[in-house]
Amino acid sequence: MSECFELAKKALGKTSPNPAVGAIVLNKDGLVIGKGFHLKAGSEHAEVMAIREAGKNADNGTLIINLEPCCHMGKTLPCTDLIIKSGIKEVVFSNYDPNPLVNKKSEKILRENKINVISGVLESEGNELNKFFFKWIRNKLPWITLKQAQTLDGKIALQNKKSRWISGEVSRGKVHELRNIYDAVMVGANTVNVDNPELTVRELEGGRNPIRIILDKDLVTSPKSKVFEKNSDVFLITKSGHDKKKLNEYLKDAVNIFEFGEDKDGELDLKAIFLELGKRNILSIFIEAGPGLASELIKNKLIDEYVLFISPMIFGNKTSIPTFNLNEIENINEAYQFGLFDYKKTGNDLMLVLRPNFN
Repeated sequence: MSECFELAKKALGKTSPNPAVGAIVLNKDGLVIGKGFHLKAGSEHAEVMAIREAGKNADNGTLIINLEPCCHMGKTLPCTDLIIKSGIKEVVFSNYDPNPLVNKKSEKILRENKINVISGVLESEGNELNKFFFKWIRNKLPWITLKQAQTLDGKIALQNKKSRWISGEVSRGKVHELRNIYDAVMVGANTVNVDNPELTVRELEGGRNPIRIILDKDLVTSPKSKVFEKNSDVFLITKSGHDKKKLNEYLKDAVNIFEFGEDKDGELDLKAIFLELGKRNILSIFIEAGPGLASELIKNKLIDEYVLFISPMIFGNKTSIPTFNLNEIENINEAYQFGLFDYKKTGNDLMLVLRPNFN
């Protein structure tokens, strides 16, 4: 099953709105005779590739796959039909597919055709692999990851807003790897104006640029900013009521403009934005935020994960820009608390992966 996970990871970031799936076929003697993984939405499924490679030797064999096979007609034929036809006598999978068109229905069909089914193998690892897909299927919301880089004393920039570079080269390379597996990367207008980022995966060989989402309530970004270049789709999200002439300044081949209402605090309604993006088959968003956007996300309990790079430097300046600008609390039990999910050394920095305990 671990090998199935590794196969599936080869297409992370390319399969939405489908899950990442890898499959292996063993012959009756337990030898590997076929492998496959789902390349992208609309392409053949992992089990189809593996069974085709196995050919007639799949008879009386075993299919190992990280997700319950499909049993419904979509852009491809039901995989349960092919499994039955191949003569496979056992199917082992990690996770049930939460899609109501599939959930436990495929298992029932296979059992009715005298195929032994074993489920729940390395289930927690499978959940982690397809966390984007599982959340989206269940809630129609994308997985939201907040990413920041800070100093040891909790600063993300100097008073003059300069922040290049707090994190080191290895950490920045890791950010490109993360962008590559997310459907979209999001930033606020301040980040665009101060850093003029490209938000690409230019340092990653064979990578693909995610959709770029720009939150610009008041249209203060320059239409000539790098984020509006044509090397990826761009979603410009702003408030309703702007002058059409002003909006037209941003309209380019790859720029899509979305207008949203404001919340009770006069900010863009992030929950409504995420719901709309989920409807557009965006399963995951990597948000590279300054203190304003980060604080809104935390305050409204909208994140699923927080990736924090800590650089071993100290600004030691009270006027430097802090990681958050949340309201001060009076009791420790009012704090937004996280659990440590993972950590690693990235060059001279420390990368923390945290999951919120307050959602």
